[in-house]
Amino acid sequence: MSMTDGYPFIFQMNDKSVKDNLLEYALQYRFKSTKSNHTYIVRVEKYIEHAYCIKFFDKANMLSDNKFSLRTGTFEPRTIFYTLFHIMMDVYKKDPKASFFFIGAEDEKDEMGEATRRYRIYRSFVSDVLSSKVFKHHRNNELSLYILMNREAVKDEVQFIQRITDEVRKAMTSQ
Repeated sequence: MSMTDGYPFIFQMNDKSVKDNLLEYALQYRFKSTKSNHTYIVRVEKYIEHAYCIKFFDKANMLSDNKFSLRTGTFEPRTIFYTLFHIMMDVYKKDPKASFFFIGAEDEKDEMGEATRRYRIYRSFVSDVLSSKVFKHHRNNELSLYILMNREAVKDEVQFIQRITDEVRKAMTSQ
């Protein structure tokens, strides 16, 4: 297995119990690292306008309020990122109108007012791996927000990006 293969993953469930005004449901996937033996849970939350937010955490941290911020120290990010990429492509196959976004969660070493370390790593990976042919890349360093907007499906790019940005900003200030 090469790093670009990622780890094998399985679809676990479609969680429809977490609805709100914008969130329609969440897809849940799982994979296990053959290097560290850590199991990861991936939540792909589907919002209106076919916008999917990708979140993941180590299953060992499932009960923690900070599960998305905790580091595992396994030193295998590229293989994990490739796994997330393949999960994203699985979602895209099922929903060709899908656009994606993610937020680089803060950790204890981040400086206030700067893009998070996670975001900078995610940004570098996505820029290297995904061309701009299918998805238009939009970066918001202030919010550590990365949007992959589906060029075929999104009709009003400015409105789409603004809506996601506004909702992320609103969610961050309500925490």
